[in-house]
Amino acid sequence: MHFTPTTIDDLPVIRELFAAAIAYQKVKFGKHWHGLNEAQLLSEIDNHLHWKIVETDAIGAFFSIAFTDELIWEERDSEPAVYLHRIVTNPLYRGKGYVGAITNWAENFGRAAGKRFVRLDTDVDNSRLNVYYREHGYVFCGVKKFTDKDRANINIPLHYFGSGLSLFERAIT
Repeated sequence: MHFTPTTIDDLPVIRELFAAAIAYQKVKFGKHWHGLNEAQLLSEIDNHLHWKIVETDAIGAFFSIAFTDELIWEERDSEPAVYLHRIVTNPLYRGKGYVGAITNWAENFGRAAGKRFVRLDTDVDNSRLNVYYREHGYVFCGVKKFTDKDRANINIPLHYFGSGLSLFERAIT
């Protein structure tokens, strides 16, 4: 298992695995992401904010990081944190403990960057992921809800609307 930034050459695999993740979400959860934001992805790749886990000769998983997430974390965004987003596991590698590995990697990365927390979010109704994140040492910090009045903001992904997002953090020690 090796962590490395994704590159433009990874785009076909990222697109394929992202589509597989959406299909999996539809079957397992009902709610799902509404497509891949290619412009955002390209920016993340250019800025070394999109990472992959390489298993031998295949991408086992990928995810993006950010150092700010005011849209979701509001005033708590001022606290130094590394935010994890869009964790996608290759279906051939499910069950290999990537969330734990990504969390450990993010803690080390965040520590080196002077951050105090690793943070992530998931849909309130996704009870399976809510439990899973707690099992990996994340502490529930509350719920962020977006309402119809927020729909004018094109920066809010469509899957954020609904019952809300569970916010989780894990202190970097």
